[in-house]
Amino acid sequence: MKRYLLILLFSLISTHLIAQSSCERNLNEARSDYSNGNLYAIPGKLTDCLEEGFSKTEKIEALRLLTLTYININQQEKAKNTFIDLLNIKTDYQVKENVDPSELYSLYRRIDTEIKYYFGLTFGVNLNSIIVHQFRNTNPIESIESIHKPDYKSKIAFPQAGIQFIYPISKNILASAEIQFQSQRFEYEETNYYINDDYSSDNTSEVVISEDNRSDISYESRNNGLNLHFNLRYMKDYYVWKPFFEAGVIGRYNLSYQVFNYDNNYQLTVEEERITEFDISSRRTNFNVGASANIGTMIKVGENYMELKFGVSNYFINHLTPQARRTANFNAVGDSMALLDDDYTNLVYQLSISFNIPFFNFK
Repeated sequence: MKRYLLILLFSLISTHLIAQSSCERNLNEARSDYSNGNLYAIPGKLTDCLEEGFSKTEKIEALRLLTLTYININQQEKAKNTFIDLLNIKTDYQVKENVDPSELYSLYRRIDTEIKYYFGLTFGVNLNSIIVHQFRNTNPIESIESIHKPDYKSKIAFPQAGIQFIYPISKNILASAEIQFQSQRFEYEETNYYINDDYSSDNTSEVVISEDNRSDISYESRNNGLNLHFNLRYMKDYYVWKPFFEAGVIGRYNLSYQVFNYDNNYQLTVEEERITEFDISSRRTNFNVGASANIGTMIKVGENYMELKFGVSNYFINHLTPQARRTANFNAVGDSMALLDDDYTNLVYQLSISFNIPFFNFK
């Protein structure tokens, strides 16, 4: 049985090599025929091998040779169809003026070779900067005075991934839409100094602050959501690279909010409180909107385009629900009333790398 399989495999390989050798010979003969002006012999030698037998490089050369042949024997429609077949194989094929034959350049200019749209995958990272509008004291007992020092620290976050669609409105103006999953993160540290009053003999008081009266809170926050971007892009086309500037709007649906590595050592609690993970989604809004601006460039890689883009997004809506803004101790971590979410919005810096495939409609 194995012997028969080996014989069959050997026969298939041999047939393929013979066909390939025959087609290579036909292409060489077609080149000679074109040079000698024997044009009517060329189509018969190349047509069968275009179906099977040529490599991609040989097929491109054969189609170019056929196109020139049809032009010179005054079969313009066949020439156009043959050259469109070439473009469908190699979408970025170019015919250069004063380099290629003038009749081929003239045909190339009459064919619509503009990109109709791009479809791509995008990946990246972001840095979430917090813009605080109002700090909220996290002191668990309101009657005790304290000095409250919150600190939001930006943190690089990923994953950030999605798909994008780019539609050229004109040569320089493009519209784009992108659906993106994005995780936003930040670190929070808070220091509280409780104030003691020491009274002197003349009934005056002095505020005393010491490290003994210090309490700290720290945690990491993560917000996962889906972004929908709509942008208008101004782009200069230098073929190999396409620098651009774009601006647009964002709609965001927040999927979840979590607090990680929560650590609270309030002196007035029974013991230090540590929580590995805590879901605070119930006090956050589901939807947000914003504006964005980006600069970047598309870079030609083979027949496709890589895209490098840097930008910033500003979300307008406060992250807290109305109930969370009204109620100071709403849904606190571990019932300690220690985590009270300040009123803030987000400024998000993004770095994205995309892989875009151009689509054509040659005609």
